[in-house]
Order: sequence, then structure tokens, then C-alpha cells
Amino acid sequence: MGGTEPCEELPWDSAFFGVSIARARTSHLDESSCKVMLEWCGSRRIDCLYFLCPVDDGATQRLLTDHAFQSVGVKVTLSRSVGSDSGRVSGQFRPATSDDIPRLRAIATVSHRDTRFYADGHFDPARCDELYATWIEKSVHGYATYVIVADRDGAAVGYITLHLDTDDAAAAAAGTARIGLFGVDERWRGQGIGRDLLRHAVQMLQEEGVENASVVTPGGNTVALTLYTSAGFRRTDVSVWYHRWFSDGRR
Repeated sequence: MGGTEPCEELPWDSAFFGVSIARARTSHLDESSCKVMLEWCGSRRIDCLYFLCPVDDGATQRLLTDHAFQSVGVKVTLSRSVGSDSGRVSGQFRPATSDDIPRLRAIATVSHRDTRFYADGHFDPARCDELYATWIEKSVHGYATYVIVADRDGAAVGYITLHLDTDDAAAAAAGTARIGLFGVDERWRGQGIGRDLLRHAVQMLQEEGVENASVVTPGGNTVALTLYTSAGFRRTDVSVWYHRWFSDGRR
């Protein structure tokens, strides 16, 4: 692992969940580097360590399993060229405002339960709900470059957040953007709102001069994977999330 520390502490995650959380800086291990990593966690009294491993690295996965790491989900990264046709869009879409936050929080609370935090089993499910509610609220307040909502009768019924690679518009024009959170109110699903919201977002990025867009979604979310694939996104990476608990995170 060279001269850098094997892991980094995550202050925001730690404060939010009330336990000490860190993330490994490497994605590959051997016996020696695994020992160094675990000793680092022990010396800093880390409660939970995140590790992201390539899906095809069987040796590292076996080491993780041997050392009590728990597989908590598959991370799929997809991307597409923004310049290609995204399809016809129908419906009303607009930038989110602070007035939308209560509805967006309500949607986010129940829209991301296929993620690794719920699968872990140590995190309080109510805190996991609040994680995504907080995430969308922070996105509206500037964490995301854009938050676009699907509007039906004056109310937000879905959202998508977009992050440009840089705040400098000229540099962003030659770079990429990524999709952050994407959700549709349960009562409005099955009506093509997610499809049109995604198409609208891609067209908006095209107008911004962005060349490529990427998105990350859980491997078990077949609905999202089908939607992204139908919208021209193609898989570029598949990795597996592991969590290692050194103490009970339910406190």
C-alpha cells in the first residue's frame, strides 16, 4: 500500500450513524496488506470498515470472507455518451426548490432500500431512511449541481440529481457528469415518469455541453438496471461492497 495509510476515516458517516467508520483505500489485498489494514482499524478503534472489491478478484474476496467481512451488495457503474439520442420526453420537469423538500424527503425515505446500508443489518433502518432523506435535502441546498423534479399538478413526484465534474462550466463541457439520487413516488410508478425524467436529464446535460454521463446503482436493482440500459447506458464496472464490523453498530 506504499507510504499512504491503508484506510481513511469517514467523519460524516461516523457522525451520522454514531459509530466510527472508515473506508479502505485499496481494492486488492494479500495476507500482508490485509493484516496492516486490520491493525490500522484496531489502533484507531474503528467500528465499521467499508471495502470495495472488483467482482473478478476472487483472491481478495476470499481473504475478506476469511477475516469476517460481510458482502453487503454489488455496485454497478454504467455510462453513456450524452451526445447520442435520448428519446422523446413527455411530462413536466423543473428545477427543485426548497418548497419541494418535504415531498422529496418523503420519496427518498422509501426509495433506496435496496442499498448496502439496509443490507448490512447493523445500521438502524430508520437511520438509513433518514440518510437518503438528508441526502436529497442537501442536494437541493447545493450538494448537487442540479436537482430536477417531475411535476404533476404542481407537486414533485420524482427527482434526479446531477453532479458536474467541476464547478467551472468550460471545464465541465469537456468532461463528464454523474447521476446521484434518482427516485419516483411509489404512487406514480409504472407511468413512464422515471424514463422521461432520465431522458430529460440527459438532454439537459447535452445542452450544458457535457460529453459523458455515468451512474451507480445496486446490482440487485433490476428495474433501475433495465431503465438505464434502455436509455443507452452500458456497464463499465462491477464491484462488491464488503463491511467489516469490529463492534456492534446497533448502539
